[in-house]
Parts: sequence; C-alpha cells; structure tokens
Amino acid sequence: VTYLKHIIPAMTTALATSSSAATLPVTLRSVKATGKVPESISNFVLPLGATINMDGTAIYFPCACVWLAYYNGIEPTWSDYLLLILLATIGSAGAAPVPAGGLALVITCYNTVFGGTDTPDGFSYILAIEWFRGAIVTVVNVVGDSVVAAMVSSLCPEEEVGDDDEISETGTDSPHHQASSKEEEDEELRRFDNVELGTVDKSELA
Repeated sequence: VTYLKHIIPAMTTALATSSSAATLPVTLRSVKATGKVPESISNFVLPLGATINMDGTAIYFPCACVWLAYYNGIEPTWSDYLLLILLATIGSAGAAPVPAGGLALVITCYNTVFGGTDTPDGFSYILAIEWFRGAIVTVVNVVGDSVVAAMVSSLCPEEEVGDDDEISETGTDSPHHQASSKEEEDEELRRFDNVELGTVDKSELA
C-alpha cells in the first residue's frame, strides 16, 4: 500500500492522458520516489512495460468481443473464448500506447473469431465510451508496470544491481587507483633521474 501511494501521480496522469507513453516520465519519477526500485531497473522495466505490457487492454479485448457477439445474436463457444484469449494476449502487446489505440484491434479480433467482414453492429456503443474505458485501462497498465518493476527489484537485490558501481569505484577511474598510478609514475621518474646521475645501474630497470 505504501508503494502504491507513491504511484498516485502516475495514476492521475494516466487517467488524464489515456496514454502509457505520455505517462512514462511521471511513472519513472513516481517509482524512483518510492526508494525501493533502483534506477537501473526502472529505466529498463518501465519503458518496456509501457510498450508491450498492456494488462488492461488484454482484459478489455475479450470482454468487448463477447459483448459484440451477444449483441449480434452469436453465442460464443469454448473454442471462441480460447481464441479470444490468445488474440488478446498477442494483440495487446502490439497495441499502440495512445488514446483509442485498441479500437481497430477489437474489430480485428471480432472478425477473426466470429467470421465477420465489416464493423459489427453495436460497435458505436463501444466507441461512445472509449474515452472513459481508455482512461481506466491506462491506469491498470501503469500500475501493472510499476508493480512489475518492484517485483523485479525484489528478485534482483540491490547488492547485485550495485556490482557495476562497485567495479567503477575500484576501477581505473577511482581516486585510489589514480593516486597509485601517480606514485608509480613519480617512482619511475626518480629511477631514470638516478640513472642519468650514475647512482643506479641501468640493469635495474629491466
């Protein structure tokens, strides 16, 4: 619950824009504000989720198609339900993260499953409530992306995510390494100066 409280700005933005892509910057800030998801994980999971993780859309497609089928006097069979689930799962990943991006896919799913060739009767009712439906579905998508980011963070502890940072701190760019390199260079210069003065045998440099 505490985690979801930080996602409220992303929810309200999703409700206002009906677009996962437009909400993405707010979602990134909201997830970062929780302090529970490393930036490296949120920067990967959230843009990917805004593109292909359309939970609300996947739920909406079968419901809309089944309602249209009954409205047109068709009673779906169990095979129709299975095909709708498959098409909704695949089609939702390809749905554009913009307002009303799933309307064309609803017609496609309906015609594919129930053998139609044109816009089915009753589609105007779906079109009339699309603005409200799109806002609610976008909120579901954004919340799903944020929760998945938290799940990935829990499966990949911060110690593992921070390995790259530890490597960079002990790498060639770290202050300790730079100081050591400077000391080695000074030592080499002193040895060469001693050679020129004849105080050190040149064979010591080998």
